[in-house]
Parts: sequence; C-alpha cells; structure tokens
Amino acid sequence: MISAVVLAAGASTRMGTQKLLLPVGGEPLARRTVRQVCDAGFDDVLVVVGSDWEHVLVALDGLPIRHAVNAQYASGMGSSFRTAVSHLGESAAAMFALADQPFVTSNEYRTVLDTYRHQAPAIVSVRYGDVMAPPHLFESELFPELAQLQHGARPVLQRYHDRTVVLQFPPDLLVDIDTPEDYELVKSRLSM
Repeated sequence: MISAVVLAAGASTRMGTQKLLLPVGGEPLARRTVRQVCDAGFDDVLVVVGSDWEHVLVALDGLPIRHAVNAQYASGMGSSFRTAVSHLGESAAAMFALADQPFVTSNEYRTVLDTYRHQAPAIVSVRYGDVMAPPHLFESELFPELAQLQHGARPVLQRYHDRTVVLQFPPDLLVDIDTPEDYELVKSRLSM
C-alpha cells in the first residue's frame, strides 16, 4: 500500500485566519488540495489536522480520506510527521504534501506516485526550478527518521540524496499561501 499524507495542521498565524478554509477557485483551500491528492491514485489518503480541525474536516466532507488529529501542532511541522507516521501502519511508502499549495494538481501527485512505482527509490523529491519543496515521497524504512524531525524533511532529504529520484516541476507551481498577500496573488492568478 502506498499512502499520501496531506499536512493540514498549522495555525495560519501569518494569515491571521485559518487559511485552509479560505475559498480558492470556488472551494476551501484544504478541499482543493486534498481532492487533487485523492484523484492521483494513491491507495490511502491520510490528512493530518490540528488547528481548527473540526472546521477543516467539515470542508473535507465526502472525500475518500481518513484523518489524524495532531494535538501538538503548535510545536512545529515535526509533530505532524510524528502523527502521520504513527498512523501509516502497513504502508510501503508515503508521499507528504502540504495543504496550502493550490497549484500542484493530481497530475503532479500522480507523477510522484508513478515514479516510485516504476523505480522504487528510497525517496522521490521535487524541485521547482532551484527550490526543493513538497511533495516528497519516502519509503517506509525512513518513517522512523521522519518521526524524529523537528521541522521539515530537509535533513532526511539531504542524508539520502544518493537514493533519491528528483523530479523537476514548473517553478510557477511553487506557491504556498502563508500571508494575505499570497492569497491575493493566488486569487488573481486563478481569475486570469
């Protein structure tokens, strides 16, 4: 079984309101992202929620997912990795995606999945131009190391760079919504 994990636990402190509930292209941001992941063909989709988790789950109602609540979300992204790993059970590998990347679509998530299925590296990671950013897929032997992270996955990506397949995605897909300015930019791009 190959899982996808969507990290959706953050408190949106820079936005000033729960960004995952903001409308993007006619649906809440969290639903837009999770729907794209669900459409990519993974065997299992786990959404890690934290801040405002009840409202986020309402926004995801009807999607074929399961969820885990990260009660420690305020301590940083490492706590979401730990929460996810503790719920991955029999998964042979898991892709970790961020809930606030509105321009990454099911096509990109499926490319990550297909690359793992055909080449079976320890890691499939993504570059947008010069920037390495999620989604990243890790085989299960690396789950214990992911569970030790304090913040993002960069230490694990660096440690196993020789066992990684790196995919190149268009740089204009790399937009995450952290601030009101980011949100306005996304809305203007979607209205073009």
